[in-house]
Formats: sequence, C-alpha cells, structure tokens
Amino acid sequence: MLWRTRLTWLAMSVVVAWHGLAMVVAPAPNNSELVQSLRPLFEPYLLLFRLDTAWNFFAPVGKHAQFRYVIEDAAGNRLVFTPTEEPSAAIAQYVWWREFKYLDDGIMETAETRGNIAGALLCQKHAALSPRAVTLLEVQEKDFWPEDELLGKRPLDPEYITVNTLKRFECGGVLAPLQRSPIRPVRRPP
Repeated sequence: MLWRTRLTWLAMSVVVAWHGLAMVVAPAPNNSELVQSLRPLFEPYLLLFRLDTAWNFFAPVGKHAQFRYVIEDAAGNRLVFTPTEEPSAAIAQYVWWREFKYLDDGIMETAETRGNIAGALLCQKHAALSPRAVTLLEVQEKDFWPEDELLGKRPLDPEYITVNTLKRFECGGVLAPLQRSPIRPVRRPP
C-alpha cells in the first residue's frame, strides 16, 4: 500500500515537472542549442494541448489581426459578429467560442480550405436569423500611436484597420438551430 502512494506521488511529480519544463521550452527563442534539442521532445505534447506559443505569448507585440464574420439575413440586413467579443453566458457557448478561437487564425490563413466548414457552422449557429450568406473577414490593424490613444481613439476604430474579405459562404436551405441533447445513460443488456 505504501508503494502505491509513493508511486502515485512520483507519477504526479513527473507530470508536473514535464508540464513545467514544456511551458518554459515552448515560448523560448529557438536560437540556442539546448532549446533546439528539447523542442522535438516536447513538440507532440505542446501541439496536442495547444500550448505551442511564441515568445510574445507573455505580452503580444506588434500589429494583430482579428477574425469577424457578417451574417446576411433573408431581408438583406448585414449583422457583424466578432467571436472574441461575444459574451459566453453558457458553458456550451464558451466551448464553441474557444474552439473557434483556435481555428480563427487557421481560417484567416487558409480560408479556401477551412472557410466552408466555418461558414456552415455559422449558418447553423445563426439559423434563427434565416441567414442567406456568411462572409468571413480579417481585420488587420494599421499603425496606432500613443498620441492616438490620448485623443480617445482605439486600435480597432475604422480609421486604423484594413478589412479583407476572406470568403463568402452561401447558406443553403432551412437550417435548424444548434441544439444540445440531454445526456442519457446507456443501458447495457443484462
């Protein structure tokens, strides 16, 4: 019994040490031999848990891009949504936003291959609006200076951004809104 307790503590300590070292290696600049030799060892772990970050993970520097999308409804109204700014009132919404947030960089980089999947999901998510089309957008920051901040401006104000259309997706047919089904226990035959 004592050996099980010790083995459990040892296993937990190894996991904590592994994760701690992985979190140090991930953002480290790749210009040292030590980091270059450790990175292949930790790469699968970092990719699996989406922990592979650059050095600016701690304080992002430079201009950024933001993912937005426009829903065009049956009446021709255009509604703009920004997934990173949507309130997540329910856990299900948060999980969907979190997964989509990890995809948005990929969508912006490869809109031709991932845009249809994102468009279909967004058509289904906003089915209550009777969407006719979804347009995926990339909002790229322009130069923004401290003087602009002092004047009450924000980095994502229209005069400081460039909007690029990534892909337009036509919503086809009537879509049912996303619904969560209750979890029911599986009954096994006796």
